[in-house]
Amino acid sequence: MGFAQLVIGPAGSGKSTYCSSLYQHCETVGRTIHIVNLDPAAENFDYPVAMDIRELISLDDVMEELSLGPNGGL
Repeated sequence: MGFAQLVIGPAGSGKSTYCSSLYQHCETVGRTIHIVNLDPAAENFDYPVAMDIRELISLDDVMEELSLGPNGGL
């Protein structure tokens, strides 16, 4: 049986740090983990991502489509 977690929160709240720690833990105990990035503003990761929304859309596309200012897309 598989399990899933959805990690959400404001910028700077530790989402990437949590995912990095979880990835390291799962690797240590021999469990498979797949991380999906749904944040078009994310730039780099300390862990591999199985799927990345940035391959489909860019932050600029999101900002333009929704008429958001420089901070609105984040």
